[in-house]
Amino acid sequence: MQRTLLLFLVAASYLLFAGGPRWTIAPLLGLAALAALAAPLRTLSRPREHRLLDYSLVAILGAVLLQTIPLPAGLLATLSPAAGRVRSALSFATVDDSAWIPISIDPQATLVSAATLALGILAFWIARAVFGAGGNTRSFCRALALFGAVAAVAAIVQKASTPRLLLFVLEPEARSASPFGAFTNRNHFAAWLLMIAAPTCGYLIARLRTHPAYRARSWREALKRLLGSGIILTAAAVAAALLGLLATLSRSAVLGLGAAALSSWALGRHRMNVARTSLPALLGLIGAVLLATMTFVDIDGWATRLQQSLNPDQAGFSRLTIWRESVPIIRDFWLTGTGAGTYSDAMTQYQQSRLWVGSMQRWAHFNNAHSGYIQLASEGGLLVVLPVIAALGVLQALGRRAVRADKGEMFWVRVGAAAGLTGVAVQSLWEVPLIMPANAVLCGVLAGLMLFRRDGSRGSLAPDGPLTPGQD
Repeated sequence: MQRTLLLFLVAASYLLFAGGPRWTIAPLLGLAALAALAAPLRTLSRPREHRLLDYSLVAILGAVLLQTIPLPAGLLATLSPAAGRVRSALSFATVDDSAWIPISIDPQATLVSAATLALGILAFWIARAVFGAGGNTRSFCRALALFGAVAAVAAIVQKASTPRLLLFVLEPEARSASPFGAFTNRNHFAAWLLMIAAPTCGYLIARLRTHPAYRARSWREALKRLLGSGIILTAAAVAAALLGLLATLSRSAVLGLGAAALSSWALGRHRMNVARTSLPALLGLIGAVLLATMTFVDIDGWATRLQQSLNPDQAGFSRLTIWRESVPIIRDFWLTGTGAGTYSDAMTQYQQSRLWVGSMQRWAHFNNAHSGYIQLASEGGLLVVLPVIAALGVLQALGRRAVRADKGEMFWVRVGAAAGLTGVAVQSLWEVPLIMPANAVLCGVLAGLMLFRRDGSRGSLAPDGPLTPGQD
């Protein structure tokens, strides 16, 4: 039941326009709460080695919520001297010294960001509980692969037939939007596909290890094994997700994909040597397939975008311009931040560059930092940044331990989940994909896939059992 609800949460977070419209947050939180309450003791129990991570996640959420709590104006002026000036400019009114004012310059936006963060945390706790219960990982990976493939193919069709609509039905309010699938931003959709493809690819490798066609006596028997095991369908799903990612023409996602591939090699190379696996040949085959699929990708579009990366003047400005103009925000709000979700509001007072965008017939506004880390520093200050650093450090240490401890073939799924998280972390150098609820949910699921521990060993990590042909 809980596994089904988790799948519904992943699907709903995408189908409800990736959580972009604010009205979608309430039903998504309700579905997440329902999934958590399906097995409350298992979901809310904290494995001893995960407690520091859980406390760090709660601290991040608490810090964001603290930004919405009214404080005396005098205290706020001490903690964040620039807040009064920015708030007065945004509201066209003078701040009353006797009033109680929140840290965030837009508390409503900060509450939405807190809800998105809560979705990601709940998804992690639910996934950790679901996969730890046993017998759910494989079926979940199959369902995830199928849903990702269908979403990728539908998005490509949608982009070709109704390029201005989300999921064929809704036109974004922003004229600058570049819809792709359920997302208003193609880079965010590419991040979602990356997080789908990475663990699915790990599951494909696990299945290939348990259904070795090379041991067959003839090519007919090998083909029969492949068809009977469902490997071909899984491989097709991986190819569809990767094709969709390439079709977005997202440079940051391609760099994230490269980082995911390198991290999976680094985490799995010991198992490759010990097991004498044919994985190198498999990776070569996947590379050949990717090269073939590039035939169907807009090569001219890629060439243009790469040229713009090398020559930013053709685009009018570069990310360096945005980052440079974000520095004063970080300097003025270094302690408390402007409030989660308020970068766009703050930039109305700090943006210096003026760029006319002919396609929109308007001046460009930097509504995001084009870097998750710079946006985090701007919106969160040390108040949010410090618990985030703690959580990332603990997550990395626990992830390495979980991967090394798993002796079964589902080890490759853990590697895939870790690779997906690494890819999104690298992509976040240039984009802000995790501000979208759909991506936050999927990020939490991947963290659960990487760290889950079998029930029955509450004091230490219990590796996943071996994958046999009858179990996959």
